[in-house]
Amino acid sequence: MNTVSAPSSELLLQHLASIQFTISGTGFIVDTDVNNPSSTLQPDDLVGSSINEVIAAESAPALSAKLTEARRNKGTAVRCDITLTPRSSNSVPLLCWLCCESNNDDVRVAALDLLPEASLRHQLLNAQHAMERDYWSKRRLEARYRRLLDMVSDGFVVVDDNSGRILEANPVAAMLLAAPGANLVGKAFPVGLDDAARSIVERLTREARSVTTTVDGMLRNDGGLELNIAMTYLRQSGEGRLLVRLRDDSERDVAGAEFQPFFNDAPDGILELDEQGIVTAANGSFLEMAGLASIELIEGRRADRWIGRSAVDLNIVLDHSKQEGSVRLYSTTLRTETESSVDIELSVARVGKNGSTRVLLFIRDISRRITPDQSVDDHLPRSIEQITDRVGRVPLKELVRESTDVIEALCIEAALKLTSGNRASAAELLGLSRQSLYTKLRRFDLGDAEVDIDREAV
Repeated sequence: MNTVSAPSSELLLQHLASIQFTISGTGFIVDTDVNNPSSTLQPDDLVGSSINEVIAAESAPALSAKLTEARRNKGTAVRCDITLTPRSSNSVPLLCWLCCESNNDDVRVAALDLLPEASLRHQLLNAQHAMERDYWSKRRLEARYRRLLDMVSDGFVVVDDNSGRILEANPVAAMLLAAPGANLVGKAFPVGLDDAARSIVERLTREARSVTTTVDGMLRNDGGLELNIAMTYLRQSGEGRLLVRLRDDSERDVAGAEFQPFFNDAPDGILELDEQGIVTAANGSFLEMAGLASIELIEGRRADRWIGRSAVDLNIVLDHSKQEGSVRLYSTTLRTETESSVDIELSVARVGKNGSTRVLLFIRDISRRITPDQSVDDHLPRSIEQITDRVGRVPLKELVRESTDVIEALCIEAALKLTSGNRASAAELLGLSRQSLYTKLRRFDLGDAEVDIDREAV
């Protein structure tokens, strides 16, 4: 590049080539011109270096062969793809054209920096891999979703809200809609229902569109089977979907249809659980105790959300009932929806239902129960048993302090009984001064300490 006036081809080359450099006959880079400001290569990285020092090992054989070819065919451009690895920067891929001078063995190299293109290809490859991972993840999720639909005992239908056509339906839904074995996909919903049932479905559809919660009702199919239908409206990407659950209501009885009134109207709360503690039914008394508005808010959830100081209590009664068959009078707490706690007493029984085992929890509120040995104006627990019953409801620090007070009060009462009410003797027996004893009597509200002080003064 030592020409005085560059020809038009030289000017054009300067604009097209990202990098130009000259390799001498001895293999050293003697001249460099970087035309791309964003290139990571700088002239100082190349000038004075041997080409073998900056060329990547995998590119060295190809460059050596092309240099020989260019020197043999002087004045002819030879293409070569190489990668430079200067010490001060990362590897840079180059698309090169080599041409040997006619009067010496110097080879001029004009190259395009392929690093931006390589980076773009790398990003494209990463995006493609990410799309493939998402694709296979969705395929696996869809397979699990369809498998679950086939496994559940309830009928599920997904309906397009715009067209009213069924998009998804499991085999149980086809059976409950009096179309066993039929493919419901693509058909107008509802199918297999009389005019009265259709009007119920239309009403529930309007309600589902206007609320964010699940709406439900009762209807009969063409075969006379009584069904419970629950409907939820879901909007995604500007499209509306109706998620419909169908259940044979005759299978929801706790222990037969004749016991359903007892279950619903019992004054104590009753929960029906499966063996994992999942709620399958609850009566009105429990819903009232827990502050729940409807049965849908509790069905399908684990009972330790409401029952017990923690999940430990429910696990204890489930394990014990499995070993012994039943549990009686287990004291624990009920956590309501308002985050308050209610003292309750649990009795547990296990019954068979539809070939499986159900666990029945009978729940009684004992928060206002007064035991014969406890008056309403007691300030402290009267025994260690009463203190241990408060574990989980009162912090440990407070329980320890109450335990100390209870033991101290019980010792003072025992000393007074031993001395037939003689305070002076009781103080001596306890190793206290009389003034300290009177202070503790006032603190624990034991006897008439003020009268005793006046007597001592006389």
